[in-house]
Amino acid sequence: MEYRTQIIKTLKSLVHTRNLLFGNVLNIATAGELRDIMDAFEEGDSYDFQLEHVADLKDPNIKKLVHLIKQVEELYEEIKDTNNILSEELEEQETGEDSDNTDEWQGELPF
Repeated sequence: MEYRTQIIKTLKSLVHTRNLLFGNVLNIATAGELRDIMDAFEEGDSYDFQLEHVADLKDPNIKKLVHLIKQVEELYEEIKDTNNILSEELEEQETGEDSDNTDEWQGELPF
């Protein structure tokens, strides 16, 4: 497999990893500090949580995970910029035969 293709796959893996970590942060937060807020929602309600919504929580585990997520985001940008990877290339890779089932992938940085 070509080097550039491997870099693109790595970028997609970083997006997937970031999304998994963020999901874990939300699960911890909604079981802890955000529990009261979650009680206000009814079944079927949805809310588009962003990293900013949990960044100031007091839970030390959440703080560490938020820090890690920010590092993953920075690494993504650094690798993308260092290798001059275009958004179009990321989208092409996703629709190609080598797709790796990262269903969160949007082509653009999704965070």
